[in-house]
Amino acid sequence: MPTHTPYIAVTAFDILAIMTVTGALSVRLWVLPKNTRALLHPRLWALVGLGLAALTASSLTLLVGRTAEMSQQSLAHVWHWLPLVVHETAFGHIWLIRPAALIIMWAAWFLGRQSLRGQLISGLLLALVALVAFTRSATGHPADQGQWTFAEWIDWAHLMMGSVWAGSLVAMTVAVFPGLSAPKLPAAARVRLVTNLSALAATALAAVLVTGIWSAFHYLGAWNELWYSSYGRILLVKISFVLAAIGLGAFNRFVCIPRIRRSAHAPEGPISQSFLSPLSLLRRSVAIETALLLATLVTAAVLLHAMPPQTMQRANMASLSDGSKGARVRIEDAAWVIPQTADHRLPVSAVHYGVLDFSRRKPYSTGPFKLTVGVTPL
Repeated sequence: MPTHTPYIAVTAFDILAIMTVTGALSVRLWVLPKNTRALLHPRLWALVGLGLAALTASSLTLLVGRTAEMSQQSLAHVWHWLPLVVHETAFGHIWLIRPAALIIMWAAWFLGRQSLRGQLISGLLLALVALVAFTRSATGHPADQGQWTFAEWIDWAHLMMGSVWAGSLVAMTVAVFPGLSAPKLPAAARVRLVTNLSALAATALAAVLVTGIWSAFHYLGAWNELWYSSYGRILLVKISFVLAAIGLGAFNRFVCIPRIRRSAHAPEGPISQSFLSPLSLLRRSVAIETALLLATLVTAAVLLHAMPPQTMQRANMASLSDGSKGARVRIEDAAWVIPQTADHRLPVSAVHYGVLDFSRRKPYSTGPFKLTVGVTPL
């Protein structure tokens, strides 16, 4: 179990921000019927703005956290390394996509505050948040074997579909359900809305399961690693949360929504208690499902800072193939020997977990605080 809790918290916060923006935009695009957008758009757009603020903060925090994690320096000294990380590391080059995307996203958000422009601008914002999400996949475990690999695309699809599923439930709980009791909304519109939500969640869930199963086997190497490795045991916790959320989703789809449909046939007039009762049941169930998926998010953040068995196996093989000369580095349960140059300086480009991965193959030192060889998973 990784002990670098602050880095896990930064990762969880970043994923939560991506999930919030993605979910609110997905509800705006595919869940709200046309005759509900004028009433519910302001709430959803405010949530998108809150998510953008969180994503802006998480992007800056992620840069500082990664720099501290890679350089092994305290926060008091990490500012010294920020320009170096941004300009000389693969992580920094990819991170630069974020501020550019965020500037455009903020401009689009201000333009889309009126519901008439919401649909087109929501599509643009969703494309940009997908680009930001890809920067996570391109700087994490999926990038261990290089850029633009199949593993990266699968991880990105898993993150985006998981964000659509969990984020749409967050958006419904925070922004949509509180407005569904408004007398202006006809019962048919409410039925259409919850039916659209169920279809969106089911589609996203199917993609999450396919990409999740592929990723699990890719990083585990063998299914028995679910029980015999710390990574596998954390993954089992994540799976348990997902299964519980799937159970609640099935209850919503096959129990709550049919009850709402039947109640919608009540006589016209003030909203009947028979309609509000199943709708209230759905609202409570979705809130619990959202809590389970937020717990899943936390376990996903832990996994991103744990060493997958397949990566650990490659580290052991590297240790055996490099011989006895070099700097020995402890990577959780594995020792990795890193060869040294003739002048006994480490070729920092050879270290892929925790030490600055400079594109130029020579060591750097821009001040009194030198890089260490302590290795922590990114």
